[in-house]
Amino acid sequence: MREVAVVGVGMTQFGMSEKTQIEMFSEAAMDAITESNIEPRDIQALFLGNGLGDFEEGQMNLAPMCAADIGIPNVPATRFEGACASATVAMRNAYLWVASGFYDIVLTGGTEKAMAMGTPMATRTFAMGSDSRYEGFAGITFPGAFGMAAHLYSKKYGIPLQKLKEQMAMVAVKNHKNGVLNPKAQFRKEITVEKVLSGIV
Repeated sequence: MREVAVVGVGMTQFGMSEKTQIEMFSEAAMDAITESNIEPRDIQALFLGNGLGDFEEGQMNLAPMCAADIGIPNVPATRFEGACASATVAMRNAYLWVASGFYDIVLTGGTEKAMAMGTPMATRTFAMGSDSRYEGFAGITFPGAFGMAAHLYSKKYGIPLQKLKEQMAMVAVKNHKNGVLNPKAQFRKEITVEKVLSGIV
């Protein structure tokens, strides 16, 4: 396996956007291409992470459309779906293809517009990512599954639930602190553990 490097990155402004998923991906992709000092023609494949595009905008087959939008319509372009980890799955596969030596340059990233669906449709669509045989029919959504996992973790490792909640709140505190440093973050203000714990969720 060869060494692999990320040579350029790009991102769009987080939050509600009038842009389509293809437009958002293309904007971030062109930023990454510019930063990398490569040309679009140097890209040998495009791997796109997208879990909900079919429902968000009624648009399937996003990867080749994104490739065409940035001027590389003839490269292999594949969509990877892995719920909330879709872009990570795409990046993992890009890494493996480059490490194997099959490709030298792969463009990878993700795009979603979950908020465009509205809460009822988004909740239903996210629930479709669970196993409909055992979870979905019982009304279990990802937040519910994560809540049950937290209770199980608390019990298994002997961590009082309140202490575990505080530890989990620290993740939100850290994320918000990082958001302050990112001009494209959706939430750009610091919060405290107390603020997280007093929230309605």
